[in-house]
Order: sequence, then structure tokens, then C-alpha cells
Amino acid sequence: MYRILSVEDDPMMQKLLQTALVAAGYEFRLSEDGRSALAAALSEKPDLILLDVNLPDMTGIEICRALKAEPKTRHIPVLMLTGEAREIVTRVEGLDVGAEDYMFKPISPRVLIARISSILKQAAKPTQL
Repeated sequence: MYRILSVEDDPMMQKLLQTALVAAGYEFRLSEDGRSALAAALSEKPDLILLDVNLPDMTGIEICRALKAEPKTRHIPVLMLTGEAREIVTRVEGLDVGAEDYMFKPISPRVLIARISSILKQAAKPTQL
């Protein structure tokens, strides 16, 4: 079973992501801010990270940069999600720091699951429980 870490501070979005991912057969983990996300990436060993761009303590860009700089987490694919940062510069910056993909909110759960599946097919094997 693949383990997905969602880094999201909006309660409604957290619920939507959890519902969609669990229904698709993924193991769901949640962090609500950047600091806890970085710690969870090390301890939870997710197979993919869904990363909101706008968080209370750090930006998604900063978190992605930190994840990709750390040898223990640099292999984890990152899919960035945003509801506000639609500028091309922000999208390019997210991809430049190592994110594998970028989606705009509101998201379609079906499209999200398809993108996750595509990324995971190219990445490592699922976490063994």
C-alpha cells in the first residue's frame, strides 16, 4: 500500500484529500504545517507528498527545497497544490526546486488520483506495512 503525506492546513481540503485517497486505496497521513511535514517525511517515510503552497509557517517552495536537499527525503515525489499561487513564476519555482507536478485547487479527486498514480508508477515501490 502506498503511503501519502498530505501537507494541508485547510480542514475542508484535508477531509477531501483524505476521503479521495483512502477510497483509492492509499494510506493517508496529514501534517498541517511545514515543520511537522519535514519531521513526518523523515519518520513516516511516505511514498509521495501532497504539498500545499501556502502554509502558516513556511511556503511549500521552502518545504520542497528542504525535502529535496535532505538525502533521506530527496527521493520522495512531491505534488504541489495551490489555490492562490497561480502565477507562472510560482509554478516554475516549485518545479525548479524539485516538485514532480503542480495542481490548482479546487481539484478534481479523479484527476488527483490519476496524477498520483502516474507519479508513483515512475517512483519507488510502495511502503511495506
